[in-house]
Amino acid sequence: MKPTKLVCILIFISPLQLKAEVFSCEDSGSTELDMFGSNTSHNAPSKKNINSWIIDTNKGWRRSDIETFSGSCTVENGYTVCKTDTPYGEAIFSIHPDDSNFILVYLDYGIDVLAFVGSCKKT
Repeated sequence: MKPTKLVCILIFISPLQLKAEVFSCEDSGSTELDMFGSNTSHNAPSKKNINSWIIDTNKGWRRSDIETFSGSCTVENGYTVCKTDTPYGEAIFSIHPDDSNFILVYLDYGIDVLAFVGSCKKT
């Protein structure tokens, strides 16, 4: 097959295969751990402390109050997994295969770990 035909076929098929799934997620608890100790919030944090995230499997993920998406998402063993690497750490956002629960872990190299758990809804 000629390379130009192959490129045309890929361009035609790719949009069909790249249908994004979009999730809206909200935390229900979090934990922060650093060398000075830990801090945990459980069950129904005050409304002002609740974090929300938007996950678009084609664009990545973002906190709802930030405009730009970061990272990239894949499906691994049924889990939707979005990863972001930065010069100072990494973050992994993982949604359970039933699409209802998530865990988000931030690792700030040499400083601390921050983790959130909560629920998601497919939009």
